[in-house]
Amino acid sequence: MNRAELLRQSRKLDRKQMIKWLEKETSKKITSSAFDKIMHDALPLEQAYQSEVIVYLKTIPGAFVWKATAGPYSRRGIPDVCAIIDGHFFGFEIKRPYIGKATKLQEETIRRINEVGGTAAVICFREQAKAIIDKWKQRDK
Repeated sequence: MNRAELLRQSRKLDRKQMIKWLEKETSKKITSSAFDKIMHDALPLEQAYQSEVIVYLKTIPGAFVWKATAGPYSRRGIPDVCAIIDGHFFGFEIKRPYIGKATKLQEETIRRINEVGGTAAVICFREQAKAIIDKWKQRDK
């Protein structure tokens, strides 16, 4: 199996489509647990996806971007990558495609951020961050 092609496909296929693609590529039936193992072994670590989003966000003129870090004095559940763009707070909890899952605390924090007027979401790719920001920018048009 071609890893580069697998990574390309992971950006555009949902879980069900990706399983079918893998079955076609390997000529084997792929179970859910086998799929999770393949993805765990083949996909980059979460930090690679975080870096990709940070690099993208830093290209936005005037954006203030930071990576939230865990520590004894930090608040738990804060999204991995945060940015202020045009005076608006964005929080992106970044997970590996297919296998990364937000914790209950992360989901609750995202819900609260959205509830108080910020924008927060669980994403995998920079394209998703861009789509969320673009949607926010179009809200008043």
